[in-house]
Amino acid sequence: MAGTINIFIVDDQTLLRRALSSLVAAQQGFAVVGEADDVAEAEPLLPLLQPHVVILNLDSREMDAESVVSFLLTRTPGARVLGLTSETDPQAHARTIGAGAAGIVDKRHEPEVLFKAIRKVHAGELWLARYDMAAIVSGLVRLRSEDAHEASKVATLTRRELEIISCIAEGLRNRQVGERLFISEATVRNHVSSILDKLDLSDRLELVLYAFSHGLAKSPQHQATTRPRRETADHRQWSRRLAHRPRRPKTP
Repeated sequence: MAGTINIFIVDDQTLLRRALSSLVAAQQGFAVVGEADDVAEAEPLLPLLQPHVVILNLDSREMDAESVVSFLLTRTPGARVLGLTSETDPQAHARTIGAGAAGIVDKRHEPEVLFKAIRKVHAGELWLARYDMAAIVSGLVRLRSEDAHEASKVATLTRRELEIISCIAEGLRNRQVGERLFISEATVRNHVSSILDKLDLSDRLELVLYAFSHGLAKSPQHQATTRPRRETADHRQWSRRLAHRPRRPKTP
């Protein structure tokens, strides 16, 4: 059906997976096209079913979330992976997003939050709770505040590099940055490489968080409401596939 978001669910807890499947499928505009207990079961199904969104239980037993997210994206490149978790570690969330996940939903939220997250990531945006993003930024600020050289690093950035950082923080891809600034995509990539080198960062995710924490882009922390645990911020996608670990070599 036109306009329907096709969803695939990966969760090793059968009873909960079936309940989640029924809950999601009951929503207008959603269709659950498949389920799997784990990645091995999902692998042959994903290329055939071509879901728009894969909901992944990040709390599944013995699962390396980063590796699983990366693998799922290789099996169905057009899909968006949305993680479900009760984990509150912002650094773990950052690593999952860095592996290519389009968003993370706290299991303690109301179902409507999950439904909204599905629609947002399907539309090409990044979904994180405001309190989560603020915690990630705050943690980065604490780490970076111990480094007296950060100000001097920022001072080495050119005006053009600062413009590119601002664009990336908005979620623009290299091609879109080039179109806005009237430069080629190759030139943008060269600038991004230079920026990562100057700031000693590994990938675009770290660059966005660095930009938020050092005032090079507006931090979502400033948009928080008085009910941060129930409010969410959806940010445009920073990059379809953010750079993977190991931390070196740097990639634009």
